[in-house]
Amino acid sequence: MTTSVLCIGASLVDHLYFCGQEVVQGTSNPAEKTTTIGGVMGNIVQHLALLGAPVAFLTALGNDANGSFIRETLTNRGVDLSASCAADADTGTYVSILEPNGSLNVAVCQDNCSAYITPEYLAFQSAYIRQFHLIVADTNLSLSSLQWLIEHARTYGQQLIIEPVSVPKAAKLGALDLQGVFMVTPNEDELYALAPHVDDTHTQIKALFHKGISRVWLRCGAQGSVMHEPDKTLALGVPKIDIVDSTGAGDAALAGWLYGYQKGATESECLQLGHALAFIVLQTKGAVNPALTSSMLNQYKQNYYHE
Repeated sequence: MTTSVLCIGASLVDHLYFCGQEVVQGTSNPAEKTTTIGGVMGNIVQHLALLGAPVAFLTALGNDANGSFIRETLTNRGVDLSASCAADADTGTYVSILEPNGSLNVAVCQDNCSAYITPEYLAFQSAYIRQFHLIVADTNLSLSSLQWLIEHARTYGQQLIIEPVSVPKAAKLGALDLQGVFMVTPNEDELYALAPHVDDTHTQIKALFHKGISRVWLRCGAQGSVMHEPDKTLALGVPKIDIVDSTGAGDAALAGWLYGYQKGATESECLQLGHALAFIVLQTKGAVNPALTSSMLNQYKQNYYHE
């Protein structure tokens, strides 16, 4: 199997509106706009490509200007899109309104392309998918496609990571057989959606282990994050930093972790790299810093976690 990571899921064009003053509901607010490639998987593959890590992307793109923009940009950055499918729909878009402090006020997303990544299409690409030991999928995929990936990974000994994306989409996973999933990466709200019948974090994590998930990487915002495994936990705090834009910080954290994991870094180093990449993105307008390099990431890691 290749050492490249295969990401499967939605790719979007992000339109981010940065308001100069606190948002006033029910009226027009002056703002500056930034347009970038986005979507959870779109963000992750961009980070990995900028870091020089081998990465492939199975996504669905429309035959429109946005689809051409994504395809050309990612290909030029070295992302393998050879298994992606053409969708007879508009390429997905994400629009967000951000407060002056970088926090999200509201966002909307239209994605009609991910529906084209069907179990039948995945089965058609099965030989390609089998090349990868490490697969990351998002919950923009249908339940049937996610279940196909889980069973495929279980059959062929692949490590499958599922990124919950949002609370409503995380809730979809409750209907699936999750036996053999390598890792899920929820924040605290998404964790509750994954295990809604219990209130405390410890019991929620145990419930996910009982369903067959091997690791739960819980993101806790300003409190840092905790990697939970059945026999141990590893927590990492975060310093106080100035936030320019909160868009995509969780995606960056997973990309940083993947970068470390591909390179054989220790569990602690993987978490540190994940946090460090999130710090970079939190201080960037947009979900990806196009100036990102491996040297920049390692310098951030050294600055914040130098023990």
